[in-house]
Amino acid sequence: MNQGANTVSAVNTITNNVTRTIPVGAAPFGIALDHPHRRAYVTNHAADSVSVINANNAQVIRTVPVGGGPFGIAVDERRKRAYVADETAGTVSVISTSNDTLADTVTVGGNPFGVAVDEGRKRAYVTNIASNTVSVINTATDQITATIAVGTTPVAVAVDDKRGRAYVSNQGSDTVSVINTVSDTVIASIPVQSLPFGIALDSRNARAYVAGQGSDTLSLINTTSNAVQATVPVGQAPVGVATDPSRGRVYVTNLLSGTLSVVNSATNQVVSTIAVGSGPVAVAVDQDTRTSGHPGW
Repeated sequence: MNQGANTVSAVNTITNNVTRTIPVGAAPFGIALDHPHRRAYVTNHAADSVSVINANNAQVIRTVPVGGGPFGIAVDERRKRAYVADETAGTVSVISTSNDTLADTVTVGGNPFGVAVDEGRKRAYVTNIASNTVSVINTATDQITATIAVGTTPVAVAVDDKRGRAYVSNQGSDTVSVINTVSDTVIASIPVQSLPFGIALDSRNARAYVAGQGSDTLSLINTTSNAVQATVPVGQAPVGVATDPSRGRVYVTNLLSGTLSVVNSATNQVVSTIAVGSGPVAVAVDQDTRTSGHPGW
């Protein structure tokens, strides 16, 4: 996801080569995959829209208007919904992925930014950077069921549905809040590197990876002990993280370097650095086709 170039780069994760560059809307930021429909959903922050890309032909097939300033996005494949955090509007736009139309709008906290879905518990977790909270949405009713106080300036969130945990990166307090998703309470606060941003999980190996935008590093958290286990130097201003546990890889976007770092999760070493577009932010991995940034190519 190249915010500065208004494009999405597709990377073959076997060869570590960029295979396609797809134009989308203005200032794209978030990306989420819908495997059953072979789609990728991309938020365009400056265009107040979501681009829908068909993975079979690498083309934008629809543009869905949403609330002001969309950033994070997550797909609930089971309920055929995409949840979009509209930062400027203070809402979450709910898109039906069956027909790519707006199905609902939910008012949340101040300046919502990141979103993650727990399909089994029928919940969406939304970070609110201005109110230092996480809003919990019941995805069966699209109603707020809880508001959880976390650290300062929470940005990203990731859910481990098997362990019943959500992990929230707090940029203003340099911590990660651990939420018990059964009780919707914070059970731990983990100190991490400067300006934590994107967060991704490897549930299989009880790990969370956090991009340190202010320290040019990737932190590895052991989710059993809730402690930082390793710190890996990457590119400049890392923001986005995605994992591929089956291949033992972690992908990190470096905003100021214009690159994607590929980390071997067994050795915690960068094994490749891939030049992508200007200002890369979010990243997603399609583990079926081994493509980073976009499915199907």
